[in-house]
Amino acid sequence: FLMCPLFQDKSFFMQGQMDIHPKSHWDGDDFIKSTGGFYPKNDNENRKIYNLEPWDNTRRDMLILLLRTVADKKIEGDMAELGVHKGFTAKLIHHYMPERKFHLFDTFEGVYGSSFFEENDQTKFSTSTWRFTDTSLIGVKNYITEVNNNIQYYKGYFPKSIPKNLYALRFAFVHLDFDFFEATLEGLKFFYPRMNPMGIIVIHDYNTWPGARMAVDDFFQNKKELPIPLPDKAGSVLIV
Repeated sequence: FLMCPLFQDKSFFMQGQMDIHPKSHWDGDDFIKSTGGFYPKNDNENRKIYNLEPWDNTRRDMLILLLRTVADKKIEGDMAELGVHKGFTAKLIHHYMPERKFHLFDTFEGVYGSSFFEENDQTKFSTSTWRFTDTSLIGVKNYITEVNNNIQYYKGYFPKSIPKNLYALRFAFVHLDFDFFEATLEGLKFFYPRMNPMGIIVIHDYNTWPGARMAVDDFFQNKKELPIPLPDKAGSVLIV
């Protein structure tokens, strides 16, 4: 397990990954040239792909292909991430689509106070050991290494951290990684009605954190969209 980072980009390690990966033994150059592979066709000059944790390649590829779809289909709108932690997925998203405005919501100091008790009461799932305090706003900024001024940071508890100007915006891609029930539900309440046609919402931890799953199931029980479970490590769910 500790050796995973050393082998993450080696060709033999890729056989459990996608065939369009350029180091895959099954990769077809002609197909990649005709489709763009992991990039929009003829549009990869300013796009970079960064790894997530070495055990999360499926999630990395999933996010890249969803972002590629946003670019290919020219889905209009800004992007947002709720639950940034150390900035791993934020870096991936920003460097792949640096041309889009990107709104990042987090306390940037972990979870504290009544949130634990509320989550325990709601889900009967103990979260007391998951504080996510190993982060900071300056640490996230340094890690992401922004390529332009398209990222906005909103520090504090959601939805209180939403600035007034965001109420008028529309979105193409939202990555929701709050884990807890109430925060996930509030994220869906705010962004769902602000998604442009064909806009994509990804909720992480649907098959790991009870609160995230309960929030998604409760919110979409009377909606026309069907949440589609995805096979990344923590079990994201896709809404289009």
